[in-house]
Amino acid sequence: MAADQTDDGGPSPGPFPDCFRRRLLRQLATELGPLAVFFLAFLAAGLLWATAAYALAAALAFAAAWQLHGRLPVLPAITALLVFVLAGLTLALDDATFIKIKPTVINGFYGSLLLGGWLAGYRLVARVLGPDAALDRAGERQVTIAAGLYLAGLAIANEFAWRTLETEHWVLFKVFVLTACNLVFGWSQLPVIRRHLRRDSQPPAPPDGAGQTDGDRHRTAATGPAV
Repeated sequence: MAADQTDDGGPSPGPFPDCFRRRLLRQLATELGPLAVFFLAFLAAGLLWATAAYALAAALAFAAAWQLHGRLPVLPAITALLVFVLAGLTLALDDATFIKIKPTVINGFYGSLLLGGWLAGYRLVARVLGPDAALDRAGERQVTIAAGLYLAGLAIANEFAWRTLETEHWVLFKVFVLTACNLVFGWSQLPVIRRHLRRDSQPPAPPDGAGQTDGDRHRTAATGPAV
């Protein structure tokens, strides 16, 4: 079997583009940062203060994402809006129910958007992954269905958790169990994404002599490459 082919005879998938890897790391930081703030604030001052701290941290994370994108990122903006509304209701009404249903609302919303959008012909996963990690049609369908069902499962699990667990245990569930599930699911999808990565979404290798001046090229032609 050729080195550049898979077991089924097709071309082997290339590596993830560097910009995609950097975006994954930024996304991980903007999600874990507010969660860490929420958990520490809960330990120090209780759920209401933790909710306020979480909303503030989420606002800062959204501002950082906006700055990095150079334009308004639509999906993080929707998430931030939902967080602000639910956190605001929690603080205004002194009712922890609203912050407890946040994972249900957000996961249920995006799960429905993924599955319903696919049926309606809207490829949300293509927008999430971006042009630097564009998938073929089969890959988009596979990731969309898996992510949609996974998010729906998280919404159902959170509904069960906040209704049956004490607040302290629900916080542990939200911070550690849901985060672990997200990491495991994300890692499980990376081989799928890599396998279905469209070759035209990967940056081409620079041509010979790229970045050299005319003088450099003349010297290389005359003397050979530097060692």
